Amino acid sequence: MNKTKIVLMTTLLGSVLGLAACQVTPSEQGMNHDRHRHEMQRQAPTPEQRAELQAKREQRQEQREQMREEHRLQRAQIEKACQGKRIGDRVNIQWNNRTIEGTCEVRFTPDQANFKRQA
Repeated sequence: MNKTKIVLMTTLLGSVLGLAACQVTPSEQGMNHDRHRHEMQRQAPTPEQRAELQAKREQRQEQREQMREEHRLQRAQIEKACQGKRIGDRVNIQWNNRTIEGTCEVRFTPDQANFKRQA
């Protein structure tokens, strides 16, 4: 009976120590990394960073306005292409240093083959 108790206690002690060894405690470095990551998530920008971001924002706005103006001029050119022409007449327009052929219908319709090669 004593031998059985000793074997049982040894097995129990071994399993408890084995389970305790398997549990991982967070390392100090990991804890520091998580805290640092949390602190760095969202910091308020400094006045210099704020000024830089504002300058970039204004630059993007100017670029958008330029693109809008270019597109407006291109649309106006397309609309003028068929003024005074008969339906079915072939018309060429200049677009981004390229010549695009098209046919006057009720409005200008570019040939798809030439239009797709533009990109």
